[in-house]
Amino acid sequence: MSSVPLTKMSSKGQIVIPLRMRSKLGLKEGQRFAVMGDKDVIILKKVSMPSAEEV
Repeated sequence: MSSVPLTKMSSKGQIVIPLRMRSKLGLKEGQRFAVMGDKDVIILKKVSMPSAEEV
């Protein structure tokens, strides 16, 4: 069983998504996320701004 990567929150509320996960999901700098949470679960959902053509 592979280990689950751990991260921690900074005093500014920032967290680091481990490189392995960023690479696996193709995340780039500036990626936007919707943030949802309930009890002890936090979900980050990738969101994209529509392009000028889509608007």
